[in-house]
Amino acid sequence: MTRPLLYDSYDPVTTRATWIEWEGDIPIITYTQDTRPIIEANKRAASNFAGTNRDDITRVACIPNVIVQRLMQTGVWWDQQALNKWLNDPANRWLRVDDGRTL
Repeated sequence: MTRPLLYDSYDPVTTRATWIEWEGDIPIITYTQDTRPIIEANKRAASNFAGTNRDDITRVACIPNVIVQRLMQTGVWWDQQALNKWLNDPANRWLRVDDGRTL
């Protein structure tokens, strides 16, 4: 017999879905998000990268909420050196909106 979902939510603005379901006797929380629009926007921003703005701020990445949440859970989000190392990883280049130089 399949148990019903404990929780199910979808936000059309962020395209984020969250649900809690049973796996045996353990509730499993799942988060998903359609990241395609963010990836496309990152590609456009990276191709139009103009450097530091007049306020001396350089935008280096745009990270989807589900990834930010995972980074917070693992502690990377709160550690600037670890976050820079994570952003410098070639596997995460798709999140960068700058010229990709080492942070």
